[in-house]
Amino acid sequence: MSKTSFERDDLIPLAGLKECPVRITLHTDLQAEMIKRTARADPDSIPPIDVAELADEKILVIVDGHQRVQAVKSFGIDKIRAKLYHVQNMTEAVILHVRLNLRNQINPLRFYDAYEFLKNSGCDPKDIPKKLWLNESYSRLFRINLTEKCRQLLERYLDELASKYSTVHLPIYVIEAIGKIRDEQDQVEAVKIMIQMIPSNSPEFKQSFPSFDQLEIAFSSFRRGKERDPIIFSLKDDPKPSANKSSVSKKDQDEQITKVHSKEEINEARELVSNAPHRALLKCPHGAKFLVDMKDHTISEIKEDDSVISIGGDSSEPVFMIPPEHAKFLQLNFGDPLYFKSFSTNKQLQKFVDSLEGQNQRIVVIASQKIRARLMQD
Repeated sequence: MSKTSFERDDLIPLAGLKECPVRITLHTDLQAEMIKRTARADPDSIPPIDVAELADEKILVIVDGHQRVQAVKSFGIDKIRAKLYHVQNMTEAVILHVRLNLRNQINPLRFYDAYEFLKNSGCDPKDIPKKLWLNESYSRLFRINLTEKCRQLLERYLDELASKYSTVHLPIYVIEAIGKIRDEQDQVEAVKIMIQMIPSNSPEFKQSFPSFDQLEIAFSSFRRGKERDPIIFSLKDDPKPSANKSSVSKKDQDEQITKVHSKEEINEARELVSNAPHRALLKCPHGAKFLVDMKDHTISEIKEDDSVISIGGDSSEPVFMIPPEHAKFLQLNFGDPLYFKSFSTNKQLQKFVDSLEGQNQRIVVIASQKIRARLMQD
């Protein structure tokens, strides 16, 4: 875009003004009514509109202030104050419209219109976000595949909100959550579900869209279209170490840690993890099973009693997993209780050792060099 320059503040006739072919602004009925009341009571107090003067077509295009123009027209006023900008063509007028309104109340769905208009005008799609001065959040919109039916439904809902509230804001994350759904009809159903999640009679200060996490949960069923094999982590006893470690080839090592799960195991895991991408099944060599949720970093025990399978809830307690070589060094058997205790001084350690006198327990001490020297002396 060539350098846009503000030329002058002038009083111009409304009859010669044309509307911008792309409009990203979002106006509510209450806002429009407020502008009309101002135009009726004191038209001179209405702020000047922004107008692009096209050099190659000799026309004037409104780039900010469409509602103000409509308001003064309704009362028979034929002129309005305007800030005039010199641009080369309609493409530059659209770019100016977007730039001037980024801080106003906007409808992010209309960025798709701006993108298509500029692309059809010969702009390089990669340069469009930069030309429009869009931040990363808005730039991501152009990578989201939103179907036409879905967009129309969202537009109708925004119109409904605009008739009830003075301010309306459609968060970008809502479009992103819907865009993750690939099927056109599923996107439409997702929008309907989202609308049902928003109370229809909520006061303006409480009116808001569901959070991203709420939408992720609500839309999860639409993203299961393609079944995937569930992830199964199988912990197993280490194979007997080779006398000569260097003789174990890379292929042998891979075979030792790779396990091909049976169809029955995969079916079982699919039932347990519900095909959720962030869940996995963890199986230990002794048969215990755990459900691992890699999204909220929790692990739940799976208990089987006859034909009943129950998954315990997260206890919000830390989970400790001991590497097999450490478990062998400690001579642990499955089910053995294991306690950890920390000491910061020799005196604390000695007091603990004295308290265990006469008890048959294995104790492993992991100590600093200073404490280790004292223990050897004792």
